[in-house]
Amino acid sequence: MSRAFPVFALVPVRAFPEGKKRLAPLMSPEERAMLAKTMLEDVLDCLGRSPAVEGIAVVTDDADAAALALDHGARVLPDAPEPNGGLNASLAGAAAWLRATHPGRGASFDARGVKPARPGRATLIIHADLPAATPEDIAALVAEDAEIVLARAHDGGTNAMLLRPGVSLPFAFGPESCARHQAAARAAGLSVAVVERPGLSLDLDRPEDVAAYLARAGNSRTLGLLHRQGIPARRRALNDAPLPARARTDS
Repeated sequence: MSRAFPVFALVPVRAFPEGKKRLAPLMSPEERAMLAKTMLEDVLDCLGRSPAVEGIAVVTDDADAAALALDHGARVLPDAPEPNGGLNASLAGAAAWLRATHPGRGASFDARGVKPARPGRATLIIHADLPAATPEDIAALVAEDAEIVLARAHDGGTNAMLLRPGVSLPFAFGPESCARHQAAARAAGLSVAVVERPGLSLDLDRPEDVAAYLARAGNSRTLGLLHRQGIPARRRALNDAPLPARARTDS
């Protein structure tokens, strides 16, 4: 088992009204915004109950997301400014801030015992649309004996990344990013592990993701919200609707 390090979590969040547009066939804009907010609450709750996590920052320019983060005791960090902004640039800025300002209580000292030789906190990047994530999922990432640990999304993306203390990697989040992150880590001579856990693999981006999430046992704010919104029945009706003529294919 790897040595335990305190963990600081970074959670990137888009403006609630702008996210989850691929759920438009299933949910109204207002419902999608509420879903994004509720999923963030579930992720923050998961991190708050995870023993290894000693700090959380939400990376966002959205006022509602920032207020929710503060309500949960998290720090708020700004998105990277345009024109060079975006998810990866925002996370790079947040990670740089963390390395500069939060070396952590677990820092190791050099041979003279004079100054930290390497920062003592691991950095966890976890997306805000993982309502099934549990503290056990976070513990599984921390337990891996590798310098970089990736949680693969069901579609090949990267839903979470753990960087051991003193380790950095250019971020390449986006479609099929897990393979890109693996390749970049190996090219840099870093050990890398990939985990596939149910709570970390399913992000709610598409109607079929929502259906898969609803089929799971469990209890969360997000699950309660989807039932209150009548999404299970709406999803069944959408699934039973005949395909348009141009979308039909021979079986």
